[in-house]
Amino acid sequence: MRLPIAALLAASLLLAAPVRADETGPITRQGVADDEVVLMLEVEDWVETSSATVRIAADLAVEAGAFGAARADLVATLTGLGIDTTWRIVQFDKRADDAGFERWSVTAEARVPEAALSDLSAKATQATKPGRALRVAAIDFSPTLAEQEAITDVLRARIYARVGTEITALNAAFADRSFRVRLIDFTQSFRPMAMAAKSEAQFLRADAAAGGGGLAGAEKATLTARVHLAATAPAVQ
Repeated sequence: MRLPIAALLAASLLLAAPVRADETGPITRQGVADDEVVLMLEVEDWVETSSATVRIAADLAVEAGAFGAARADLVATLTGLGIDTTWRIVQFDKRADDAGFERWSVTAEARVPEAALSDLSAKATQATKPGRALRVAAIDFSPTLAEQEAITDVLRARIYARVGTEITALNAAFADRSFRVRLIDFTQSFRPMAMAAKSEAQFLRADAAAGGGGLAGAEKATLTARVHLAATAPAVQ
């Protein structure tokens, strides 16, 4: 049996209506409501690093089909620079020329200790030979993800300690309550500082201005927490 449209609309409105204790009485709450305290906590610290992400650009001219051997030779050359790191090819592009050679633009990347940066350009120049030109393309002192996570763990521990202090204070102020953590919502941010070098030339100029003592990168790490503390209100006698 099909119901008319008017009847269907009436039934929908009836289902959407709030449930009441009776037809005329107010809505009643089931159970005892929690007392809640909401806090906004913020802590900060520095994320420091003594290494940099370095990109070396290589221009290769190789015979057709010989790129695989040229790439392996490039990686072996970078490994032989005497830096305790692992070089990885992260980008390459090919174009042909009129002489029948393949010209490749290759970018290799590695995390390099700060102490090895000062003579890296000279080593790249020494590794340049006919058919292969190397140069330092970029130096980025942004801290690694692991370094950021380590500071985040420290900041989170500080938040937990402050939450514990707040709970102790609340329980002392309200002896008939027993406050607990109901919710902690974290928001973190990392703000690079101006000391992060973006190229080898900038790094060398800044290093010389500092008296050759080196230039470490750093970011300001901030962790914000929205904290809800709750305690079950005592029953009304």
